[in-house]
Amino acid sequence: MEKQWWQDALRVIQYNLQIQDTDRMVPEEIAAKACEAGANAVVINAGGIYAWYRSRIPFHHINEYLPAKGNLLEDLIRCCHALGNKVIGRFDFSKTDDVVYLQHPEWFVKDSEGKPVCYGSGRMGSWSLLMSTCINGGYRNEAFAVKVMEEALDCLEIDGIFYNAPHMEECYCENCRRKYRSLYAKELPEDKKDWEPDWQTQCLKDNMKLLYRTVKERRKEVPVILYYGTYREDGTGLPENLDLRYETADMVCTEAQDILSAGKKRLPFSWKPTLNMKLGQYAGEAPRPFGIIHSCPGMDWRHTGLPAAEYEFWLSQIPAANGQLWHSLTGFDAVITDKRLLRVMKKVTRRAALSDSLMQEAVSAARTLLLWNAGVSELGFTQGLMDCHIPFDIMDIWHMDLDRMKTYKTVILPGDFPTDSAVTDILGKYVEAGGSLYAEKTDAAITQALAGLLGIRPEACTGHDISAAYGVLEPEGEALNQALMETKYIPVKGELLYVSAEKEAVKLMTFIPPFAPPDGVGAPPERAGLPVTHTGIPLLLENRVGKGRVLTGFFELSRLMLEIGLEDQKQLFGNCISYLNGEETEFDGALLPEGIFAYPYRAGEKFLVHLVNGVGSRPLKNTVECHHLEFAVRGWKEGKVSRVFSALEGAPVSWEENDGWIRIRLESLLVWDIIVME
Repeated sequence: MEKQWWQDALRVIQYNLQIQDTDRMVPEEIAAKACEAGANAVVINAGGIYAWYRSRIPFHHINEYLPAKGNLLEDLIRCCHALGNKVIGRFDFSKTDDVVYLQHPEWFVKDSEGKPVCYGSGRMGSWSLLMSTCINGGYRNEAFAVKVMEEALDCLEIDGIFYNAPHMEECYCENCRRKYRSLYAKELPEDKKDWEPDWQTQCLKDNMKLLYRTVKERRKEVPVILYYGTYREDGTGLPENLDLRYETADMVCTEAQDILSAGKKRLPFSWKPTLNMKLGQYAGEAPRPFGIIHSCPGMDWRHTGLPAAEYEFWLSQIPAANGQLWHSLTGFDAVITDKRLLRVMKKVTRRAALSDSLMQEAVSAARTLLLWNAGVSELGFTQGLMDCHIPFDIMDIWHMDLDRMKTYKTVILPGDFPTDSAVTDILGKYVEAGGSLYAEKTDAAITQALAGLLGIRPEACTGHDISAAYGVLEPEGEALNQALMETKYIPVKGELLYVSAEKEAVKLMTFIPPFAPPDGVGAPPERAGLPVTHTGIPLLLENRVGKGRVLTGFFELSRLMLEIGLEDQKQLFGNCISYLNGEETEFDGALLPEGIFAYPYRAGEKFLVHLVNGVGSRPLKNTVECHHLEFAVRGWKEGKVSRVFSALEGAPVSWEENDGWIRIRLESLLVWDIIVME
């Protein structure tokens, strides 16, 4: 099959246009600025809430600021095409004017009391009210959205389609009640938590399937781009099945909003863009995911930019994590008042173009695989892996694959990952074939099969809300002692599992019970002595199975790394993964400072290591330049390295080959660099 334009590396700028800026839009200038910034595709408002062309579809609100003469959107498309840039039309059918509601109330979302849902009703100015449209109503389907798509594809030379805000809102309208009754043979519950788990997903799929078919019947070559979900930061979400997304889309995207306006106590994870891209790395044949980065510190402050250092750090993670960069701006160059964000955007986009040329056919060099179910445990392990500079990839619950699993030396099984008989069988076969498994388990509901894999007896009980407790490495756990030799006690708290080890299993770390209840840990110090200085209760247990081994933590190390993050807790985790990976480790970033993220890849005869610098207190005000960075890459069997260089920042690099490792020293790192070994 002939390669399509959208299967090449893309760098996208999305202009979120404000209708009051319409008269300041000069198509030639906008197209030229996008090209100058290094973009090869632009996303531009086309239809839905506002039509940016002279639509003839009833109820399609035409931008009242459009010039009386000419065709502004068509001119902009033509100018972009003249410079070699593709144009993706943005459509949003999630809301429309109150006057449409007055004529077709059956098209709109209704709350549990049967009232419509209105957005921004307190907005000042001469604006109409915006009402939420129902995903199962006519507006989002044949009565309106289909007609708009047919018209737009006929009259606009757009190269792609992007659907903004396509998801289902909570709705109790008659359309939804009727559909729910048809699907599940029962009434739609009044409490959302009682809805069938696939209800909203099914409604989105049905709506997008209709619109996708409409696009392909009109112009088969035009790709459709859809959002994919990632996770909730409290770990209560569910992983999204990308198979469902690709049934109604050709490419997928997700946002990593750096919402600073919510305050320092609610800062997003510093590695959010990285994790988003890893979650979008589809196992099948599909383009790399888009990482959308909004330039603002929150939509409530969308007319200003993120701090320059923070913005550059956030943006740089997308290409470093092998995603496709997608900028989201409010307005365009001529009306954007914060010029700092334009400088950063251009700088990173141009570097992304260099990265794209180096990353052709690049594959991850990670030897560690994190099983993913979007829970707190998975987020905690992500924190530990990023902080310990351990390269990793992700396998979600929907794509459990033994053959792919066998390409990794170590698999991490989070505590909240479902372990039914099918999963247990896959993990058992993986270990028996020589794989290493790091498991975390604090739930007493252990099946007989899993107990055998972990090397414990089936009887177990959970300890709740443990505090003032410790773990101690046993002599058999000497391999986990790196950088922990000067401490005896490793702090432990939270949930743990009291287990009895089978005789062939080896205790690497054991439990020291609390020396006091929480209200007695501070005073008096005369009573701070440990009542029990040693137990046989395992906290880390190694079990050999076939050619492989299982290392199980019976305490919440993942949560400790996420919520507390003491040095010794992360060091212990890093030691465990290093021990399991053994000589199959290809990258050693142990000497890199925390706050620098590392992403190693193999690309033909090259080995590439992206480094992204986020050192400092967030939100970053200044870039903290780092000096004398050291890391190592395991040498090639094919021959010696001929050259090592800094591809983006041009910093001096030195290296030496020793004991099968290429040890590299980078003199300085500002924000993002790619170290290339040939």
